[in-house]
Formats: sequence, structure tokens, C-alpha cells
Amino acid sequence: MKVTWTGRQIDLAPAQTQKLTAEFEKIGKILDNGKGEAGARVVLSHERHLNNVEITIAYHHHELVGDGSDADLFTAIHSAVGKLEKQAVRVREKWRDSKRVPRKGETVEGENIDHESPDEESTAKS
Repeated sequence: MKVTWTGRQIDLAPAQTQKLTAEFEKIGKILDNGKGEAGARVVLSHERHLNNVEITIAYHHHELVGDGSDADLFTAIHSAVGKLEKQAVRVREKWRDSKRVPRKGETVEGENIDHESPDEESTAKS
């Protein structure tokens, strides 16, 4: 997953960035379907005693957004990533579970479709 960091009044060390990028790999595995890499935009900001984190991922015409706030920067990031992970799983399940199935008794190209097994048909006709 491609992660773009924007820090307002905050800079991260390269070692910290690598640790957090590894955390985004799990979300990347959930969202990446082989058609291209998903990209995340992370905005870090600091107000008085509070660190705010906003993570945005564009996925199939949906904006997945995770927000986190805490006095500790890494706790705020982990909170935002957790919220984003839940959203990613939910959206992925919707895409996976929305299969179209023909209704009972409809015809497709002149054939009558019934969802009965061949054994049930022979006992029903007898």
C-alpha cells in the first residue's frame, strides 16, 4: 500500500515511518484486488496537547476515513488505523456478498430454471 504522509507541525523519523507503513500493509492486503495499489493519505496535526490523525483511502468510489486523537501520537495513529481496518472489512464484505442470483422459475435463453437438484425433480414427477 502506498502511504503519503503529511505532517503539520510534526515530523516522523524514518524508523517510525517504516513501522507505521508495516501496519498499513494489513489494510493493503484487504483492499488490494490486483487491479492496482490502494493509496492512503495520512494527515498528522498537533493542537495544544492533542495529536490528531486523519487517514483517507479511496476504494471503489468510497472514501474510507479513520480519525484518531490522543496525547500520544502513536496511540492516535493506531486508533485511526483500527477504525479504518473495520471499515475496510465491512466494505470488502459488501462487495463479496452482493452476488446476483436468478429468481426461481425465470427463464434464461428459453430454459426454465429451477433450483432443485435432479433427485428432487425425479421424486416430484413420480
